[in-house]
Amino acid sequence: MSRAEQYRHLATDVWNRASREPNPMLKGEWENLANTYVRLAEQSDDGWDTPYDPIQDMLDRTRH
Repeated sequence: MSRAEQYRHLATDVWNRASREPNPMLKGEWENLANTYVRLAEQSDDGWDTPYDPIQDMLDRTRH
């Protein structure tokens, strides 16, 4: 799975979480996070070198 696909998968998961969130403020934050993952996917498709990679950061933290 490419990095862009991973970001899109995360965005879908977060959108699903947002759709179940009853609190409007938290729902907005979940939607904001999903939109961020979509932008990261687009940047990955364009070949951008993202300085902060949340997926790699998450993987690094689970290894320690």
